[in-house]
Amino acid sequence: MLPDELKVRDVMSSPVIEGSENDTAEEIAQKMEKYNVGSVVITRGGTPVGIVTKTDLVWKVVSRNLKPSEVKVSSIMSSPIHTVEPETSIEEALRKMTTLKVSRLAVTYKNKLVGLVSVKDILQVTPEILEIVKENLKIRGITLSESREGYVEGYCDECGEWSDMLLNIDGRYLCEECRLEFSKRGAGE
Repeated sequence: MLPDELKVRDVMSSPVIEGSENDTAEEIAQKMEKYNVGSVVITRGGTPVGIVTKTDLVWKVVSRNLKPSEVKVSSIMSSPIHTVEPETSIEEALRKMTTLKVSRLAVTYKNKLVGLVSVKDILQVTPEILEIVKENLKIRGITLSESREGYVEGYCDECGEWSDMLLNIDGRYLCEECRLEFSKRGAGE
């Protein structure tokens, strides 16, 4: 199991890239590219009120053929954002992510944003947590629910992101992006 002394503060990403509810989807996408991040936390007066992820941009803007410069973040952000305290144990944070089916939690101290913790952050520090995540998902029946196409819901074994389109590749469940990277590596690129 996990060492009791390992806390969210030990693995969280900080500082966090922040945005405003008045930002456009285009501005948020530009921040993601500039800082090479997969999400931007939306704050109001330093307090997190939502989050916009790459998936939000694809599903709520691109797939609907909306113009990113005209879409306000307030209409696409996931809100409320789920939070955790810096002193929370890694195990408890992972349990919360699994229960809520999210891959990130905002880290707050006295209602102010101090960091962001993701499954990916946790797996980079302690890869053995992957087995705990898999077991939790199995217990909750998440990895057992294959669709007709053979896809599975759960966390990608490579990047740690939540996906409902995981496929088993050589014994590892990979999301669409990681499968693409895997096939590029396999082709010698």
